[in-house]
Amino acid sequence: AGLLVGGMSMGTAKAADLGGDCCADLEERVADLEATTVRKGNRKVSLQLSGQVNKQIMYMQDDQRSRTIAGVDNINSSTRFLFSGNAKITSSVTAGFEMMMEWSGSNRSELINQVTTLNHNWTGIGNNNSGDGSLAVRTANWWLEDKTLGRVTVGRVNIQGPASIIDISGGDVQLIAWSNPILQGGGLFLAPSSGSGFVGLTGNTLGQLAPYCYGCSREEGIRYDTASIGGLLLGAFWGEQDRFTVQARYAGEFAGFQIAAGAGYQHDNNISTSGAARSDIEQQAYALSVKHIASGIFVQANTGRTHWKMFANDATGGKKDGTMWQVQAGWGKNVFGPGMSTIYGEYGRAEGYASGNSATSAVATAAGPAGGPSLTMNGAYITSDSVDYYGLGVTQKIDAAAMTLYLGWRHFDPKVSTNTFNDIPLSSIDTIIGGARIQF
Repeated sequence: AGLLVGGMSMGTAKAADLGGDCCADLEERVADLEATTVRKGNRKVSLQLSGQVNKQIMYMQDDQRSRTIAGVDNINSSTRFLFSGNAKITSSVTAGFEMMMEWSGSNRSELINQVTTLNHNWTGIGNNNSGDGSLAVRTANWWLEDKTLGRVTVGRVNIQGPASIIDISGGDVQLIAWSNPILQGGGLFLAPSSGSGFVGLTGNTLGQLAPYCYGCSREEGIRYDTASIGGLLLGAFWGEQDRFTVQARYAGEFAGFQIAAGAGYQHDNNISTSGAARSDIEQQAYALSVKHIASGIFVQANTGRTHWKMFANDATGGKKDGTMWQVQAGWGKNVFGPGMSTIYGEYGRAEGYASGNSATSAVATAAGPAGGPSLTMNGAYITSDSVDYYGLGVTQKIDAAAMTLYLGWRHFDPKVSTNTFNDIPLSSIDTIIGGARIQF
């Protein structure tokens, strides 16, 4: 049994010793593993690789034509991969980083239209059909976080700002029906309705009638997030071209209900492409979501406004505010076993984003880096515009594969008047998407 020393046998002591040959073997084994796997630069900062693939089949139809395209990238939550990591500095302070990349190709769901052939050539390589765009940087930043004081992030970040819909369905409804409807079919051209006497396309897109993207922008700058204060999170961002945002978000549970809310403000003061003036655009948006936990019934909504200060009141501008609202309601439960099953319906409206009353407002708003729409149709100035949309959908999560299957339909009713033609007869547009996201 070995010689007893202080109640422990010499044999046992040797077996428990982490020095000598044991550690040498362990170091050699670690070196072998590092030589055959993805390696990071040091052992002080952790490194994690994660991401997702999200592809769909997309069908679209107006009064003139229909089309189906397979393999479209779902930009509601795009195909991407992420490198991230952190290191503890003290018991309360942590440093970290993230770098997220996505494939930026012509098969993105917001670029698809009725007539354009997808370009499978990578610019700069000539006729190389193995490419389909290029890698785009979504985020690249470092951060410092204190458990009490919050987090400061520097680099390319998801900015704070006006609140988009907060999805508490539990079933990934935003994979189909995200707050920004033009991420699915925003590139579709407006077409005359059947029987109107016109054929073809107008040159204007669905995305020009609803170009809002509240709370979804990314930009270089500095961002601050507080630590949670009883479920309340506050934040601010300041970045390139004096873009400034503030935001408040809250999440909690009361009496069997899950509640989430958000509110935010954004001011863009970008210099126009001509360098002659600044855009001076204000945005605000608010969100509220409620879910009854026991039954799985949920309602979630948001509303927003864009105010073009430069052209709102002057004699040459008269640019109307863009306003939007939308509401989604449904039910979600794990009834089959593999994961949450969810069904939902939605209704939304956007108004005033494309209308302007003069050449000054039309040209200047369209030209700015903030991305205003073209305020003309067939050479005439748009005096009023709106789009109503509604839809239905279903999702099925498969927890064992970190996967969500989805199928959804949306119907758009665009309306436009110009200074030469009231109520232009435009076709409605239907889109159907079905696909899956798998995470890794």
